[in-house]
Amino acid sequence: MQKFLAALSTTTVIVMGVVGCTSNETQDTTTSSEPVIQKVFSDTKTIDGVALKYPEGTPELRLFRVELPVGSKIPLHTHPAPMMVYVQGENSGDLLVTQVMPDGTEVQREFKAGKAFIEGGDTPHFVQNQSDETTIIWVTVAGVKGMPTTNFVK
Repeated sequence: MQKFLAALSTTTVIVMGVVGCTSNETQDTTTSSEPVIQKVFSDTKTIDGVALKYPEGTPELRLFRVELPVGSKIPLHTHPAPMMVYVQGENSGDLLVTQVMPDGTEVQREFKAGKAFIEGGDTPHFVQNQSDETTIIWVTVAGVKGMPTTNFVK
């Protein structure tokens, strides 16, 4: 196990930390040279409460690191596949997600640094950084080959 973990790149270790693992145990790193694996987040539903649905096709996982400068916004969009979003826990601002409901009302949710959530329902939404520092988010998409990650609403 140690030889395998030593061969992992820094990126892979970051992915493990962002996506989480199945172990709920955390080891004391002050007396051990063993890897520390901590479950960060898991859920079976999107932030709307909709059960996850995976698209049919050749499975493909994608990982994105997104930087949102102060005041920036990703316009109204949807996602055809489930995605896990993690707001980086250190050196990052917060993320404001605004969902636009079928009747035109808006539902806002703020995710502080270190929090995670799942998107991927049919509810159009936009995200923005209203904090006073760059917001960094890590996004893992459980899609299929050839499927877009994001569909912008015009």
